[in-house]
Amino acid sequence: MRNKAYVLLLALLAMPFSAIAKPERVPAFGPNGTHWPEVIATPFMYDNTVANIVEVPCNWNAIKSAIQAVTANQANSGTLILVQPGELTGNGSSSGSIPVLESVGSTSWGQRVTVAPRDGYGTVTWKNGVRFLKVYGVCFAGFESTGISGVKMQGCSRSALAWIKCTGHLGVYGTEGYRTEGIELVEVVQPDHYVVSDDSADFYAGGGGFTDFRFDGCYHAPRFFEANYTGGKPHTDTIQFAAAGGGSYSNVYFRDTAVFSSNNCSIQTGNIDGMTLEKCYVVSGDVSLSRYPHLPGGADEATSNAFNGSGKNFKAIDSVFYGGMALNTRDAARPWASVTNTKVNKAYGDSNQPLSGQWTVVAGMNAGNSGMPPYPNDSYLETIWANPGATTQVSRPVFVPAAGTYGSAQQVTITCSTKNSSIFYTLDGSVPTISSTRYTGPIPVSASRTVKALATAAGLDPSPVVTAEYRIVNQVEQPVISPNGGLFSTPQPVTLTTTTPGATIYYTLDGSTPTASSTAYTAPVLISTTSTLKAVGIRSGYDDSQVAMASFGIGEAYIASEAWTNVTIPAQSSNFTVRWSAIPDGSQIDGVTGLALGPVDNYPDLACIVRFAVNGVIDVRNGGAYQAQNTVTYVAGKIYRFELNVDLNAKTYSVTVTPDGASPVQIATNYKFRNEQATVATLDHFAIVALDGGSHTVSDIVFGTTAAPTAPQGLRVLSSP
Repeated sequence: MRNKAYVLLLALLAMPFSAIAKPERVPAFGPNGTHWPEVIATPFMYDNTVANIVEVPCNWNAIKSAIQAVTANQANSGTLILVQPGELTGNGSSSGSIPVLESVGSTSWGQRVTVAPRDGYGTVTWKNGVRFLKVYGVCFAGFESTGISGVKMQGCSRSALAWIKCTGHLGVYGTEGYRTEGIELVEVVQPDHYVVSDDSADFYAGGGGFTDFRFDGCYHAPRFFEANYTGGKPHTDTIQFAAAGGGSYSNVYFRDTAVFSSNNCSIQTGNIDGMTLEKCYVVSGDVSLSRYPHLPGGADEATSNAFNGSGKNFKAIDSVFYGGMALNTRDAARPWASVTNTKVNKAYGDSNQPLSGQWTVVAGMNAGNSGMPPYPNDSYLETIWANPGATTQVSRPVFVPAAGTYGSAQQVTITCSTKNSSIFYTLDGSVPTISSTRYTGPIPVSASRTVKALATAAGLDPSPVVTAEYRIVNQVEQPVISPNGGLFSTPQPVTLTTTTPGATIYYTLDGSTPTASSTAYTAPVLISTTSTLKAVGIRSGYDDSQVAMASFGIGEAYIASEAWTNVTIPAQSSNFTVRWSAIPDGSQIDGVTGLALGPVDNYPDLACIVRFAVNGVIDVRNGGAYQAQNTVTYVAGKIYRFELNVDLNAKTYSVTVTPDGASPVQIATNYKFRNEQATVATLDHFAIVALDGGSHTVSDIVFGTTAAPTAPQGLRVLSSP
């Protein structure tokens, strides 16, 4: 009786999409058969009304030939490649394995081409591990990967995996010389845990970097490294992001996804710039172990962290996190930008507090009350991924190019993957009906418009109405500043130009954003003091240009290096003020500026110290430690003005920093001299050094009203600050 009830429950999970052209999302932790790739239109694997359906034998050559034969028109109107039952043998899933498919598909297709088993999920298996290299605009759906060799996609822009069971390793990598974009992993399930000294899933930059990755309805079980390992200690994460091979990675979106912790953590964030988790279940510790206990032969340590690594611009929405949050501050003083309605089992430290919102701490959270998703065993997957029967609704229309902002008129094509469908559209924002204009060819869109479309076909329910907002921008070209900033020993005449006829340029010199009320440019601007120039082009009937910006340092300048630069200053033995301007050339440098008695050749020689720190903030030394009282982040190329007020009698100093275009920020009040200089009575040197990640340039050093003299030769750094 209980088994019958369970089967009925599973059948109900599949009902929301049983009569339409593709599933409609029902929010949940993990897979439930209601997620399908949606960022890029992708024909549903069971949609029998798709315009172009091709059946192929169960071998890689046949699949490759079918993809190569797809024309742009066929892809844009919807194409399914259905594979007969059988087994597809791969060559392994390592980065050195021979790809089963390479250099097929197109990034210009408006829809993906879907490759799926003809007879439904599980009727075609992948064996021995498979690797896809530079496969573009293709979705592989409904396959089961057997064994522990795994699945790897490398450099596969705009491609997707959907409704895939992967019992081995999962890897999605960038590739050298090419930035990988727009990959969707939808209900990709790793249901089982193993003893293996490897991660469950890796996402590596691979030499080219990646952006805009999406996980939707996925499920990832852990890996435990071998207890009796040899060599270096293994490091196992369930999901790991890293710059392995070189390149940056950004904009990763998790939704409705469940992740359980390996020995190190659930998600190793690497240093992602932009990670969102919406309706996600990320757990470690006893909650994770309640489903995935340690295994014989596997290490039984750790598993206590939900997150590890670094990064910035993280967001959490409607999620559940259980366990530690070992995020460092290398990339941001506070990695979490915002948190909304997200439950955690413990209070976190200051650096893991969000800039907006707050964590909801639930005392006593456990495996029973945390919302743990169903275990995705074979019976569950076979039910939620079953064929729902004949399609009864027309597929949604697809717009090419996609909605967005464009700098010129566009020819908009509307397609529908349902065979013999008709499309009706409006351009005035009204809801289309079968009485609206019928689509017969590309629509010229030369001004901002809202295009809405409806598709119909005989014997089927009409599609949902799809809306596309196009913004056509006639924008003034951004002004060009010449010279484009820098450090100069004498005042500089600066010219401003734009290629847009009839546009007027307005500018400011205080870092504020220029408007039509700012000073109009009529002749070269003479910059005689350190300034940030911003300029905007304005013309009636056009959108304002983007704001151009350049920073100018005027006066004697010194560039920090790994050799100390010492500037001899008038000896100071009472209260005094020193001011200077500094420009970092990176956003994660280690650049130090300070005051001392005598030439500096090591950090303990400094009494007063300010620092562009590697975690992206400006820091100040207080006795034995760095601890700025307010957070000021810095960016490359921007001018920061510093003021130190020193009390030699009290052996204290206060620091104010003013970022260009912003208000002064007090970052130290009566901080103590460095411990090693607690008794110094005179200061007569100004010193700078850069140890890591880049450099900074210092100019306009002024003591009261007296500029500092020229610096002598530097000395090499011997230790960390």
